[in-house]
Amino acid sequence: MTRAEYMIRLADKLHNLPEIRRREIVEEILAHFNDGGSEGISDEALAEGLGPPEILAKEYRAAYASEQASVKPSIGNVMRVVWAGIGMGMLNLIFVLPIVAALFAVWLSLVITGGAMALVGALTAILSIVSIIFPMALISIVYPIASVFVCLMVASLGGLLLIGSLRLGGAWGKFIARYVCTNIEIISGKRKQNAEEH
Repeated sequence: MTRAEYMIRLADKLHNLPEIRRREIVEEILAHFNDGGSEGISDEALAEGLGPPEILAKEYRAAYASEQASVKPSIGNVMRVVWAGIGMGMLNLIFVLPIVAALFAVWLSLVITGGAMALVGALTAILSIVSIIFPMALISIVYPIASVFVCLMVASLGGLLLIGSLRLGGAWGKFIARYVCTNIEIISGKRKQNAEEH
């Protein structure tokens, strides 16, 4: 495969990356071809050494997704990293996806539980206060003052659970991003190259 053919196929597979990032990648690969050409290595041999442009583009997309997730560990960024990692190898599909799905389900249930506790506790506290002010209101509570404090306690615990689970989600997102980034390095051979250099 010639340099031009390789670059066209690579650029076609990098279409969903930002323009600046695409230019950096293209310049890097062109520099690789130029360096190899100056050493007398043919374009075909250099292209074969790089591997198929589709696989190389997948590695670059996965690396970009993991960088984005490390900077801003939102659910969308983390899921993009997970899907990029899954695209890199079948091992991820078999082992990582079920674990990520289970952790996501647990996290989501904690968020929903915390939010529900906070909301129900706050609304019940308001109803208890209304029953103190207007004794003949819609509800009749035996110990309205105690009820207010219990409801506020439930609302507070729910709020703490909600805040804690949101923070846990951010930490979980960073961990998943680091794991997938390391996995991508291992699959692409960069981890092995780094170990050989040191």
